Amino acid sequence: MGMLILFTFSFLNIVYGWPSGKVYPPEFTYSNGEWYDSWGITRTNYGGSHGFLPNVAYESIPPENETAYRIGESLKANYPNRVDRAEEILSFVQRWTDYGYDEENVQIEGEYQPEWAWNADEMAHMFNQNTFTVAIGDCEDMAFLCSTLYLAAGFDVSMISPPEHVALMIWLPEYSNANYYWDLNDGRGKGWIWVEATGENNPLGWTPPDYTDGNFEVYSIGGSSLISNVNYSPTDPQAEDDVIVTVSVTTQSSISQAKMFYLVDGGTQRTLTMTRQGSSYKATIPKQADGSVVEFYVSVTDTEGTVSDSSTYSYTVGGGGGLEIPGFPIESIFIGLIIGFTVLYSLARKRSATNRPATQVSFANLHVSDTE
Repeated sequence: MGMLILFTFSFLNIVYGWPSGKVYPPEFTYSNGEWYDSWGITRTNYGGSHGFLPNVAYESIPPENETAYRIGESLKANYPNRVDRAEEILSFVQRWTDYGYDEENVQIEGEYQPEWAWNADEMAHMFNQNTFTVAIGDCEDMAFLCSTLYLAAGFDVSMISPPEHVALMIWLPEYSNANYYWDLNDGRGKGWIWVEATGENNPLGWTPPDYTDGNFEVYSIGGSSLISNVNYSPTDPQAEDDVIVTVSVTTQSSISQAKMFYLVDGGTQRTLTMTRQGSSYKATIPKQADGSVVEFYVSVTDTEGTVSDSSTYSYTVGGGGGLEIPGFPIESIFIGLIIGFTVLYSLARKRSATNRPATQVSFANLHVSDTE
């Protein structure tokens, strides 16, 4: 018969946490040499159908979401720019967690545990920003916390498990400072970047050199909505133009809402509800003053509560066209001007040379290039 253990949070070096299954104090059951939580997931073994990887990641996201998910939603609200938000989430986890080995920090019934996994809510309850208390955990604990925060903040997330390690990747192709961009065979190509929270100075997008061989397992956590084919028209908007944004959405469940967030010249973020047109969604950004820089992204929520955000796009009003006639590329205009001036120059030469012997002109070395 399994035993039931109840224990409370402590500010000692021995780490305790809550909740397991939204129960306080947390409840863990011992059976056949393993400790199990309220979901029937073992916290002492990562593998198998009841192992903690990746199962513990689902214990802190909708419909089971609690403290950690709310933190992620708050970070999303406070950092409208996706790149800034992604960096801030990693900084937040690095600030409020410290790395510690399970066998030195996790003790149950007087015995230290050689392996143990905390879910994101348990980690979130361990740190206290008022008392400057940090949570102690190892690689999977930090990865589970990160996964919940990033999901709540609107990122697609995959857990990564190289030998004897657990980390995270998020889909952020617009990020410019990663040392590697990964293709996880989801049809989108390279745009996944590594999140390594186990060191306080590890930058976002840094893949540790031990794992650049790609020898790792990948577990997609969310979001399940795939936003693609983001287009806006006109592509070179002028001050008199409204801009229509359209996107395609693929999801494992129904869409409950689709919104577009935009800001002008880095100002206040504004929200537009997108309307459905077949399998696409669209919204219209109103006309802006000449020279304005407009940034926007699309956020989709499905009926299971999973939120997915697109990459961030931008355009400058009146800034992309220059001198151009519809139907005639600018290179053609310059070539035409060159030819025109050449003809005028030749006619002038002919008039001035009426009383002089004719001169032969060779065009063998004259080349006109039309470069892309």
